[in-house]
Order: sequence, then structure tokens, then C-alpha cells
Amino acid sequence: MTPTPQRDDSAAQSPSEAVVEALADAKGVDPLELEPLYQVIDPDALDALFDGTAGGDRRQGRVEFRTSGYRVEVTASGRVHLTSLEALEASN
Repeated sequence: MTPTPQRDDSAAQSPSEAVVEALADAKGVDPLELEPLYQVIDPDALDALFDGTAGGDRRQGRVEFRTSGYRVEVTASGRVHLTSLEALEASN
């Protein structure tokens, strides 16, 4: 299986921005050429899932969804992990 792109921009970008950048990098295109993220997941909701809590703590967890030929995993630490859907199908 081919290596999968990962991105860890926990301090630099919102989760939705990190997803768009990771997908654009993986596909070798400008982010504006991608299918709009809001067509598969609400970017504001994605960002809100990992906002800090009222006590200032960072939330825990992860979200997975599929778009643009990739399974996208976003973790509370800000890590974005992409797995090619082709690679997933080939491994099954």
C-alpha cells in the first residue's frame, strides 16, 4: 500500500482548513479546484468539534469521512490523515 499523506497543523489552521490543504496537496491541485468541503461535511461543525472547552482544555476524539477519492481522518490534535479509497479497496 502506498504511504498516505498526513498533516499536523494543530496550531496553524482550523481543522477544516487543514483538510482542504491536505487534500489539495495529495491531489496536486489548488485548493479552489477541490469539491467544496461543505458538500460532504459542515466545516463550521468540524471546527467546533475540536474547539477548546470552556475550561480551556482541548477536546478529544476524531472524525472520519470520505471525499475526493480519500478517506479523511481528523483528530483533536489537528492531525489530518488521508487514505486513498483505491488503496482501501485494494487491501480488502
